[in-house]
Amino acid sequence: MNNISGFILAAGEGRRLRPATLTRPKALVPFCGVPLLELAASQLSALGLQAMAVNVSYQGERVYEAAARLGREHGWDLRVSSEDALLETGGGLRYGMRLLPDAEHILVHNVDIVLDYDLRRLVEQHLSRQALATVLLIPGKGPRTVEIEPGGRVMEFRRSSMGGRYTFAGVHIFRREALGWLPDEPAPSIIAAYQNALRDGQLVQGVPVDEGAYWADLGTAPQYIRAHGEIADCALRYHPRMQQAQAEQARRRSELEARGVQCTGALGLGVGLGVPAGSQLHNVVLWDYTRLPRPLLYADAIFVGDDVPPARPVDASRQPDPRVFVSLDMDPAETRVTPLQKQGSGRRYCRLNDGHQSWIWCAYNPERRENAGFAACADFLRRLNVHVPAVNLHLGDACELVSRDLGPDVLVQAEGAQTTADCLLQVVRQVARLHVLGDQAARLEELPLQRGFTKGLYDWERDYFREHILGGLLGRPDLWGLAAGDYCALRDTLLRQPLVPVHRDLQSANIMIVEGEAYLIDFQGMRLGCAAYDLGSLLYDSYQEKVITPELRRQVWRQYCSEVRRLGGTPPPDRLLQTAAIQRLLQALGAYGKLWIRDGLDWYRQFILPGFRLMLAAAEEVDAFPGIQSMARQAMRLAGEKLGRCPVEP
Repeated sequence: MNNISGFILAAGEGRRLRPATLTRPKALVPFCGVPLLELAASQLSALGLQAMAVNVSYQGERVYEAAARLGREHGWDLRVSSEDALLETGGGLRYGMRLLPDAEHILVHNVDIVLDYDLRRLVEQHLSRQALATVLLIPGKGPRTVEIEPGGRVMEFRRSSMGGRYTFAGVHIFRREALGWLPDEPAPSIIAAYQNALRDGQLVQGVPVDEGAYWADLGTAPQYIRAHGEIADCALRYHPRMQQAQAEQARRRSELEARGVQCTGALGLGVGLGVPAGSQLHNVVLWDYTRLPRPLLYADAIFVGDDVPPARPVDASRQPDPRVFVSLDMDPAETRVTPLQKQGSGRRYCRLNDGHQSWIWCAYNPERRENAGFAACADFLRRLNVHVPAVNLHLGDACELVSRDLGPDVLVQAEGAQTTADCLLQVVRQVARLHVLGDQAARLEELPLQRGFTKGLYDWERDYFREHILGGLLGRPDLWGLAAGDYCALRDTLLRQPLVPVHRDLQSANIMIVEGEAYLIDFQGMRLGCAAYDLGSLLYDSYQEKVITPELRRQVWRQYCSEVRRLGGTPPPDRLLQTAAIQRLLQALGAYGKLWIRDGLDWYRQFILPGFRLMLAAAEEVDAFPGIQSMARQAMRLAGEKLGRCPVEP
């Protein structure tokens, strides 16, 4: 292939991969422990190309040094085209062609693309049809903006997202004269040249890859992390360097597991790692010489090497890591950092607003496992098409998250019965997806859920109620004797139900409303449990006692059951809703008592009597649990007397 040269497009800043790329150019980001530049160059060099060029801009000196080293190690003629400013794909190719004066055709490979495909087929198709350009296409993945005619001629490159059948793979070959169709501007896209050529009647053709061919775009942190899991399961055929890396990753993973590290999900492992025994790694990439401080859960993050410091305290003085502002293109001096009223356990939330964009920043204590797994749960739920705030950044080494700002509207404060009803119906349609589709998905992905509902956890909720309400508030722990027998039957009924992933805290204070759409928050407590527990939390919610009427409750329950059937699942028996609601209310009442009496948060005491009334209503609706009914009535009377002496501010 003496008249064909290769070109690796690598000048970008890797902005979508920040903050990882703040310390390293995209070309040198490792995939399965191998720099992306080496993976792309090894694939192109296997074709026997005359020469290869790579364009650089951001941290160009480091890429130049790496290209020189790879050239020495592998005998590659790898030339570097340095750009003072980003020239985009078309401008970079036009400028870089000075380094490849003899090339008639240029085979282009984006550096952040991983592909297992025989590129000789692409070259042969291009040469045999004497096309101006031939692009590789991916069916059924990515944004799918490309459409072709039956003969392969490209009809359009930029249809609206999902409007075409194919995604441009980031790999293509063109005749040198194709650059003549570039727009007359400093930084044009090569796709603009192809579109201009199509309008002039030139042949720009697309070649779809086989369904089994592996392709991944590593542009964003979630794509980059997940691709490490996908490649581990692939039978690679055309990329020897990637095959070697794949085998080495399996060896490193086995070595960590033998040292007492739990490895789940997608992992990318460098050399010289320090991971304490007892740690769990889930959906993480550890660059060379990363050393983790403690045996904790590390999930959905990229660690860029060196010693990871111990987590900083999460208190009122905690401010965002400087990398947050750089990654979001926000000026710290122009950004308001406003603490949010609702602060979770071991978490601090603030709104970041510079007048142009707004985000929710969270610092968390990783010693609490549910905090460390939040990003993993968010990504999992979004891929189930459950509405949750997207995590834009996760600094795993600093224990900080940045998520979409959903605004101020919470269901608990919503005005109007119709708004509440519409929102509840939306929520149960989403929760049905979690319960039916999430079960298998969570097991396949080994999602790091919280400890599932067992006898011990149900009993903990019971004892939480006994300690903080019957004992702490009322001074009558003996009242539990009335309910003990009924409770055992209730608990055993719940334990006999199928286990599915549940939100665990599905109440109106954890449902946001964004332009009429319901979004779930505070889902870090996800675990396996009885599906009806979520519905009991939602429909017997002390915050919404006067809003959620019995008729609305029945309507929403019917909608949930219908949606479960539509998705192929089996809904819980009707009576189970009330049974689960009683269990949930034990936990909720215990929390209200603890938050009021022990933590001094007076706001919660107003929900104690509604909680008892809902518990009593749930038992009466199914004409069951007489002992629980008796306990609830007596406790409610005593609580009313207690609260009457401590009136709640309106």
